[in-house]
Amino acid sequence: MKRIFVFFMAFLFLAGIVPAYAAQGRKGASDKAYEHASDEAIFHRVTDWFATIGKTEEEKEAILAERKTERAARRAQKKAKQEKKKAEKEGKRLHERIKDKIKGRGSQ
Repeated sequence: MKRIFVFFMAFLFLAGIVPAYAAQGRKGASDKAYEHASDEAIFHRVTDWFATIGKTEEEKEAILAERKTERAARRAQKKAKQEKKKAEKEGKRLHERIKDKIKGRGSQ
């Protein structure tokens, strides 16, 4: 009985790991969600609501405008960081291709 239990637990463990390895290089659900996220997402609206409770209309507008610009700045920084990382990766790839071509010509 113990052996069956051990084999069953090992099977469950392996069954959980295999899909993770099979999906490497693909975008997950959270990545796709962030692609379509906006300032009107529910978590932004709720936190904005908490930040503006009990404020006058002018204060609310100022707070919302400030939070919106902060979000836009964070998105721009994140996008720039991703683009920089992508450019570095492409540069390394091109560098390797050039090195391979130089080695290939030198041996001819």
